[in-house]
Amino acid sequence: MNRVPTTSRVLSCLAYLSILFLPVILPLIIWIADRQDRYVVRHAKLAFWSQIFPALYVLIALLMFFIMGASGVAQIRTAGGWIFGILTIIALLISLLLYIYNLAMAVGVLIKRQ
Repeated sequence: MNRVPTTSRVLSCLAYLSILFLPVILPLIIWIADRQDRYVVRHAKLAFWSQIFPALYVLIALLMFFIMGASGVAQIRTAGGWIFGILTIIALLISLLLYIYNLAMAVGVLIKRQ
């Protein structure tokens, strides 16, 4: 049985829990700083991508909305509020699911399930 050191578990847990206090930045720092421990690197990568995904979604949705509006798509100009509202609700749902995922993964790492 492969035994993972306590420091690796704590760093991995902090990468996931950083969604509460320093999202995206702390997992990236852990990922870059601890290149030797593959366990920590794997969990830091997962935490980083799960925390950056909602930001990327919102950025892409806003760019799409503004580009379509600036290009003169009539449907965007008349129904822009609805489209923006739907994209915002989807972004909030994705963010909530990934928030719960990060908390569950942090607990899983600490109780040795991951």
